[in-house]
Amino acid sequence: MPVAQIVKWGNSLAVRIPKPVAEQAGVREGDPIVIEAEKGQINLRRKQRVPTLKELVAQIRPENRYHEIPAGTERGKESVEW
Repeated sequence: MPVAQIVKWGNSLAVRIPKPVAEQAGVREGDPIVIEAEKGQINLRRKQRVPTLKELVAQIRPENRYHEIPAGTERGKESVEW
């Protein structure tokens, strides 16, 4: 298990992540991470990227779409044909 040392960086502290560990975790310079501290531990994890609307729409398939829900009888000009 690689060991790293905490060093001062300006008014903060920093840890260098060894290249093999970064490669194994799939992180690169500039990647956003979430830092959590609890019970004497510091945990780092990659921040999940928010998918774009285009990516979300591309996942819509006939099998995962909602079915049409009847809204009752038509009463006026709300009739729409698809």
